[in-house]
Amino acid sequence: MPDLYIFKAAIGMCDPIALQNHNVAIHYVQNTYWRRVDFLEAIPEFQCIDLGAVLANNQSGRVNVVNLEMADNEFGIFRWYPIEDVQILFNHPAGVSKYQLRNLQVPVDAAILFNDPNLVSTEIGVWEDNRPAMVAVNGHAFPMPASRVRALGYRFHTIDPLPISPEEKRAIAQVKAESPNNQRLKDDALMEIALQEGRLPVTHIWCSGRAMGD
Repeated sequence: MPDLYIFKAAIGMCDPIALQNHNVAIHYVQNTYWRRVDFLEAIPEFQCIDLGAVLANNQSGRVNVVNLEMADNEFGIFRWYPIEDVQILFNHPAGVSKYQLRNLQVPVDAAILFNDPNLVSTEIGVWEDNRPAMVAVNGHAFPMPASRVRALGYRFHTIDPLPISPEEKRAIAQVKAESPNNQRLKDDALMEIALQEGRLPVTHIWCSGRAMGD
């Protein structure tokens, strides 16, 4: 099994966290979606949003990053950075602040390219059309004419995780044999049980955050 997990630091700016036929668990708010990757492609670096001009010692409104939305049954993994000398506050699609400490939401600025050249600390997951939002903060005594953010990453299409490998078929046969109730379940339900119980490898991907204290 290759080293497929979030927040990897490697040569280059971003690696995929799952490959074709690998199982993933998409965590979004209170739900977990057990899926299998059947297609992936790299997304080259692009401008995902311009939060606009920001007055001196001021900040923009919270703006949804619609260019990071994914299609049905798809998720994206992105790393990002601001171009201008502004600080960016990031919010998960459920309104939860990312990088939230007890007394501070930590911003990201253009220095991230020097302090974290792989952009590991900015990695985010996006599930379907549940896009995140950003706020630009201008701490200078002069206005900032633009607040552009660039991103790059991977797009993953997913399907239901029906068993295909000998290992998966053995795992669901074992689950089925352990309980009379399980014998009435279809393969997709048995597969989900095997994944939930850790009998098969799966990569966990958080596409929404968790509020402080939850």
